[in-house]
Amino acid sequence: MKRILFLLIAANGALSAIAQSPVTSTKADAPGHNRRWFMTDSMLSRWVIDVNVLGGMLTQDLTVASTNGNYTNGINNNLGKLSFSNGLSYGADAQLGFFCFGNKSHFGLGSGISYLYQTGDLTLDKFSVQYQSTDNNGNTFRQLIDANKKITEKVTVTNISIPLLLKYKKRFTQRVGVSADAGILYNVQMKNDYKTDASFDYQAIYQFTAPPDGLPTVYDNGVNPNPNDYMVTKASFLNHNPNGNVNDFFKSQYEHGLNVGLNAKPKTDVGTVSYVTGSVGLLFRPTFNLFLSDWCSLNLGGYVMFQPFNNNVPTDYKLTNKVGDYTSSLASVSSGSATSYGGNLGVRFYLGQRHQQMAITSIDQMGPFTCGLCDGTIMLHGLTPGRQAVVKYKMNGIEQNGFTGTVAADGTVEITGLCAGTYTDISATVGSHRATGVNVTLVDPVVKISTQTSTNPSAIGKCDATITMTGLYPGQHATVYYSLNGGSQVVYNGIVGSDNTLKLDGLCEGAYTNVVVSINNCTANGTDVTLTAPPPPPPPPPPVEKGIDPSTPILFDLGKTQIHESSLDILEEAVLELNDNKSAYIIIDGHTDDIGSPSSNRVLSYKRAQAVKDYLKEMGIDEKRLITVGHGEEEPIAPNTSSEGRAKNRRVIMTLRHQH
Repeated sequence: MKRILFLLIAANGALSAIAQSPVTSTKADAPGHNRRWFMTDSMLSRWVIDVNVLGGMLTQDLTVASTNGNYTNGINNNLGKLSFSNGLSYGADAQLGFFCFGNKSHFGLGSGISYLYQTGDLTLDKFSVQYQSTDNNGNTFRQLIDANKKITEKVTVTNISIPLLLKYKKRFTQRVGVSADAGILYNVQMKNDYKTDASFDYQAIYQFTAPPDGLPTVYDNGVNPNPNDYMVTKASFLNHNPNGNVNDFFKSQYEHGLNVGLNAKPKTDVGTVSYVTGSVGLLFRPTFNLFLSDWCSLNLGGYVMFQPFNNNVPTDYKLTNKVGDYTSSLASVSSGSATSYGGNLGVRFYLGQRHQQMAITSIDQMGPFTCGLCDGTIMLHGLTPGRQAVVKYKMNGIEQNGFTGTVAADGTVEITGLCAGTYTDISATVGSHRATGVNVTLVDPVVKISTQTSTNPSAIGKCDATITMTGLYPGQHATVYYSLNGGSQVVYNGIVGSDNTLKLDGLCEGAYTNVVVSINNCTANGTDVTLTAPPPPPPPPPPVEKGIDPSTPILFDLGKTQIHESSLDILEEAVLELNDNKSAYIIIDGHTDDIGSPSSNRVLSYKRAQAVKDYLKEMGIDEKRLITVGHGEEEPIAPNTSSEGRAKNRRVIMTLRHQH
């Protein structure tokens, strides 16, 4: 049997190698395409031949008939407990299948022949009986039979069945699929061959109706034998003859017609028991399919097989009765169930390619290249080449005009000029044949500003700033919306450059927010940006003459208290005057423009006066001769309506006074 299994496995491998045929595509895949071309279940042949080899474990649940009554007037009988262990099952089956249910041909029926070679051990433990029997001389006596050990029968089962199965298959890709068989098994043969290691002690007890003078014997049916009985037992012999040869004694008694013997083995330790045929079992076998071609697949999986059986137990069954006799414990089984489970390796052959109605085997899709433009495509595969095709579909639930054209040589029809959306109810009609396809969704690419840069105005009051956005569609018209300092502005319209950039120019100083670019009704958000003009340079200081002119200001930058180097000559002249006139002192008046709050400007003007005072102190002037005053924005010397006027008002005036 093992040779047969190895030959089947080798044949499967060879047939699978021969059946391989690569599937090629006639069109290169394009970016964004989802190709899935293979012959679906509905296009494969409906007729298949399955050849499988199986191997695994075997268990048996046995029901033993009550045979205690077959031992006449039995006393203290223990017929033992029968169990099955170490079961193995392996074999093969072959089936012819036909997939006939549904247009997709997923379901079908199959039948064939199944052969299993099964092995295991039957064990009977603690067998011991005492009953009324008759010896070879016609004398009635009490027969005692004890098994010397556990009785084991090595069993091999020839199991032949006819399966009637519901078959399922599903092909997912060109190479991968699943299948399953489920159904009934009609058993036509379950033959059990056995070999036993049994050995028994046969002992006897005789009771006479009168002293041993040849009078008839009777059965001693007492639980404990009468001490006056003639006992042919090991215990009785050794009790009276401790040094005697018990085996010789039993041999001599056997030669005188008594059914006795020690360690007696069956004359024949092998035999066959066949159960009643015609029982119905169950089979379930799921497998993974590796398609080597459209005509052959290799199947790998598992199986579970359940088989009940019945047996007509002989009405006079005894495991053993006479020395050397043996009837297998299998014959005492009235019913049972065998369950085998394990792995399955098989090959499926498709008997030619079935004639199919036209079908859309797959759909390629490619979304629009530019957001908002209708340049997407859908390509249908599997149509009849060279024929006129009418394709209909809905977009977002609305019926469209569809497409009419000739099917290409590779069986494809390409529908172009499609917008983003969900396409449903796709159907193609070629002649009298109509095929439907799956739903398809085309998605617009995302409009995104990859980078954004800006330049500030060249000077205050100049509107020559720019904002440049990169990553947009070249050559497309773009509309830009934005707010300036919180107020909505007039939209900007332009064409995206060949370098994917859009440049907004002529922009003034201010905060630009809520920037949105619209291209073909698709939008992208820009980032907020604040454009700032550089501050004007401070005006040059007036020429300094000897002495301090109160109208000569010391000027400061916007919001600053730092003394410019250009004002140091005025301060040095003030130091000279104060050193020449020890009774003189200086009043230092600080001023600001009107930018900022009055309170903050007053503080700023005082700090500017204090900065002048600190400088004079560092030059050695006693601070008692220096008086600081902060006027804030209250005493401008020029209008604050221009940057030039505000620059003149950011000043400190020193006034020299003499003490009287």
